[in-house]
Amino acid sequence: MLDQINPEDRMNFRLILRKTALIQEHLESMQRDSFGIEFDAWKIEVDEIWKNIFQVINLLGEESQKIVLVNIQEEWVNYISHYGVLDFNQDGG
Repeated sequence: MLDQINPEDRMNFRLILRKTALIQEHLESMQRDSFGIEFDAWKIEVDEIWKNIFQVINLLGEESQKIVLVNIQEEWVNYISHYGVLDFNQDGG
């Protein structure tokens, strides 16, 4: 997989994987925070990490982007599904 992408993209790919691992640690911590005391601060921090991840992805070549997006898909879907990123209750008006 990594041998299919150029060295600069490979470095950015590893950076993205480290950042998604950090997000996973945050998710696990928040699940243990039964009172939600740290949720707002955590949400701001994780939003910034995701923003940075997608900024780095934009720097990658097209094939590298595809590889990275497949690799972070599960973390991204979990995040947007469970932490209020998508509001399915909006009426669109």
